[in-house]
Parts: sequence; C-alpha cells; structure tokens
Amino acid sequence: MVGLKSLLNPPFLRKYSTVIALTISAGIGGFGFWHSRLISTNNFLQKTQAKTSLEKTIAQNLGWVYTVAITPDGQTLASGGYGGVIKIWNFNNNKLLHTINAHADAIESIAISPDGQILASGSWDNRIKLWDLTNGTLIRTLEAHTDDVKAIAISADGNTLASGSYDGMIKLWNLKTGSIEGSLQHSAPITSLAFSPNGEILASGSQNGQIKTWQLYTGKQLHSLAAHQNTVWAIAFSPDGKFLASGSQDRTVKLWQVDTGQLQSILQGHSEAVLSVAFSSDNKTLASGSYDRDIHLWEIDTEEVLETLTGHSKAVWSIKFNPDGKTLVSGSADGTIKLWSVSGLSSKELENATQPSVVKKEAEIAAVISEITDLAQLEKLNQNLYDKIDQSWQQTPTWYEDLVFRARVNEDGAIINLEPINQSAQDYARQTLLPKLLSNANPETITRKQSFALFQVVMTPTGVLEVSPWHGWL
Repeated sequence: MVGLKSLLNPPFLRKYSTVIALTISAGIGGFGFWHSRLISTNNFLQKTQAKTSLEKTIAQNLGWVYTVAITPDGQTLASGGYGGVIKIWNFNNNKLLHTINAHADAIESIAISPDGQILASGSWDNRIKLWDLTNGTLIRTLEAHTDDVKAIAISADGNTLASGSYDGMIKLWNLKTGSIEGSLQHSAPITSLAFSPNGEILASGSQNGQIKTWQLYTGKQLHSLAAHQNTVWAIAFSPDGKFLASGSQDRTVKLWQVDTGQLQSILQGHSEAVLSVAFSSDNKTLASGSYDRDIHLWEIDTEEVLETLTGHSKAVWSIKFNPDGKTLVSGSADGTIKLWSVSGLSSKELENATQPSVVKKEAEIAAVISEITDLAQLEKLNQNLYDKIDQSWQQTPTWYEDLVFRARVNEDGAIINLEPINQSAQDYARQTLLPKLLSNANPETITRKQSFALFQVVMTPTGVLEVSPWHGWL
C-alpha cells in the first residue's frame, strides 16, 4: 500500500508495546488554517474570497478513490480505487452504467483512449487491463511488470499505452495488439506518467523526486530534472504543450518549460503532499489536489490562487477537468467523487469581489496560527503523545493490518482531531480507546491562537506502538 509508505525517515520514531499510526495537528477546529505557514499573503487573500464553484457529490462510499478519467466527448466518467473496482457513469445524468470487479488489488491509475472506446487500468496486482468502455467487458490483460503498476497513459493517436511501475520500468504497449514495443529504465520507482498533447513526448515522475522526458518513438531521453525533494505524485502537460506541471510530496506544484526543461515557477499553497494536478482546456487554469483535502485553482499567468475548493474530508487523490472546461471532477480517500462548477473568474475579478472585513479577519487568524517545527518542542510533544496512548492501551490487538490514524495536537498536547487513514483504522478505531482520548481533550485549551504539531502513531497486529512526527509520511 503506497498510501502508507514512509517517504522520509522521521526524526523521532518510538516503538513500544502497541502499534498505532496517528497524525496530530494542533490549532483551531477544522483543517482550513493548516495553509497559513506556506501560503503567501497574496495567495491567502485570494483563498478567502467568496466561493464561486458549486459542489455536487455524485458517488459516495466507494472506499479510497485513487483515479478518475473522462472521455474526450465529456459524456462518460470512470473511477478506480483501493478495492480494485472500476465504476463508470453517464456524466450528464450521473447514472451508474457499469461496475467492474477489475483487479485483485488497488487501482491507482486509469486512462481512456482518444476515441472513447477503451479504458485501461493499472493495479497493485502488477497488471494492466483493457476494457470495452461501452459494455464493461474485458478485452485483454497485459503482464510484464514485477511490482505495482502506479501510472498509465495513452498517446494522443491512441496507438500506444505507457505503464510505469514500482519496479522502475516504463513499458510501451501497442494498444491494439497488446504487444510490448519498448521499455524505458528509470532511476527509481515510477509514480506518474503523462503524454504530451501531440503524443511525441512522454514524461515520467518518480519516487526520488526526478522527472524525465522521453522522445516516444526513439526512446531518447530529452531531459532529466532533479525536480522535487520527494516523490512526484502527479504530472500533466498543458493543452498547448508548452508546460509540464508536477505535484510532489514536498507540498509544492512546479511548472516546467517543456522545450528547455527549465523551471518556470513554484506554486506554494498546500500544507501537505500534492497528489494530483490538471490543466483546464483553455490553458489558463491549473488545479491541484492535496493530502490536505483542498483543491487549489491557480491562474497560470499570475501564479495566484483563484479559488480554493473545500468539500472533501480526506486526501484528494485525483482531479480532471471536463473537456468543456466548465466542470472539475475530484476523487478522494473519503470515498466520494465530486463535481465542481468552475466559474473561470480572473484573479482581478475575484479581488474586486473580496469582502474587506472577512479578509482582515482571516489574515489576522493566519498570523497567529502556525505549525510547530522546533525539533525540541516536537520531541516533547511526541513523547507526551506516546505516553498518553500507551497508558490508555490495554487490550490485545484483534486486527490483521496496521492501523493508521491522522491526528491533530495543540501546543498543550491536547488531541483535538483524529482521523482514520486506512480502512482497518476506520474499522477498529473504537477498539483502540483513541476516540476516548480525543473526547477528553479540554475545549478550553483549544483556542484560535494556539499552534499545532503533526504526528503519526501506528498500531500493528504484533502489538507495537509507533509515534512520530507526520512530516514525510503519506
């Protein structure tokens, strides 16, 4: 399960008699103020504008939704997720057309052919499967990878399927015959893939933060970029082919010039890993989805946040614009798929719509809410959290997988928010007494002016307790 792998070595890792994975962050109720440390004053003011996007939930209780895709005509929507199931909807009336029990493990990437006839799915079972999108039947199974298939993409001419795996290999497949036409070696596990609009360039992102671009028909490497400090979870080409956007575990979105490989800009606004990026069809807007639950809409020309869409209760793993540019689709770990009516307002129009009193109030809050990064204070809070959980835990574990939680602790050590991160944690949370620790937090200590710290706590079936700062975990 890549969603729970450690990507950095946390500075304070405690292993004791019980396993619990818990992340904690202190501050005011809710997670909206986690952004204040990373967002510039200008971007923060943009975020506080009155929302112009309407939200509609078309599906729920799907488990973790890792990936969504839309047909080129904008008529059909598909999704894949942790349970290995593919769902297909009519985009216009949101009617469910097909449910496919597609894979034996999670589906982290799907792609639809340019003619809208074939859906490809890549899974942690190391396989790629091709499906007839009109009736949901299996066309063929492609097998060559020796580890999780993390990313797939289909070229603009519909002839080539690219697949990237944790085995560090990119395979190029003939979409019509299913035969392998080439292989590309990466320096680390592949985590993202994208074809340029003209189909001539393939871009790949990896776990070590590197991005490579390849000339498709010759296999020649064009650029190798030391792009990010950590995993590149998502990449996307702009429709005009001039820019490549990348989203990373390091919390940044970066724009790259495709022809030169030069860095164009760094967009900072998310407080957690950036898991998904997508361009609007008019090249004017870039959307980014994050582990912090938010979706930012960026104006490409000004590099400013036009709007922040808040509605998901867990990580936003996948986002896609409908080809008409009017709707954004998002899939989340909260088990929902949401449709957002995108207004298309410019940053200047949003600025004119700002309510000064609201901006002043939120800016004042942003000035006093911050994330604790001092190592000594983190270690103290880390030990305090471990002691609190360890003293409360008395039962013998009855689960079979690690339980992973996300929690939030203020500067006084009070647990003020707790969230199961995986399905096992959700199923067994009440057996851990963690909810009781949360309910015992003194409301008087939870104020708007207190800082917060993020931690991870893990409970394993073997009875080990791990508590560590959350930074670097996904």
